[in-house]
Amino acid sequence: MKTSKLPFLLAIVSFLAVLKPVHAQLAPYAMFSAGHYSGQGVGPGTAADQSGGLTAYGGTFGLYDDFLKLGPVKLGSDARFLIENSSNSTTYGNKILGGLFGMRLDAGGVPLLPAKPYIQAEIGGVGTNNGTSPGRSGSFAYQVQVGGDFTVLPHLDARVEYGTGQLTSINSTGHTLQSFSAGLVVRLPKL
Repeated sequence: MKTSKLPFLLAIVSFLAVLKPVHAQLAPYAMFSAGHYSGQGVGPGTAADQSGGLTAYGGTFGLYDDFLKLGPVKLGSDARFLIENSSNSTTYGNKILGGLFGMRLDAGGVPLLPAKPYIQAEIGGVGTNNGTSPGRSGSFAYQVQVGGDFTVLPHLDARVEYGTGQLTSINSTGHTLQSFSAGLVVRLPKL
């Protein structure tokens, strides 16, 4: 090992040694969600070179785990599955189906906040029918979500969330995927 890298590695190891691990805090959640998908060729009656959009309603289901405490904030991971399917003026309806996984930063330990705010960034795959066909086209997707959990009862929170991101490589263009969600989180006892 080169000695020029040794101070850098020692600094990283020292930083990680002072971090305080959190006992695993697993929390499954279920939310009603509305997904708005927009871009070229999206939506019934929209030409391939015109911008349009569709909105689909359904659910988002997932699990998060806060595994590292960094002062008043926690670092964790989140995995989610979304399924949204709404009828519209065509026989195909509006369909969005996908799965995302990523990292989460939770500021729930900051005193005097009425909610436990969080932000997370996720990647995965999402398929949609663009509102114009019976089958779905799959695509790589990424999204950033921001939200807040409000304690209702011990181990039960109400959640509101907004997310925005992109689906890539559908018809060689990027498309925007936004989500608006509200639901419940069950914080399981710490392991």
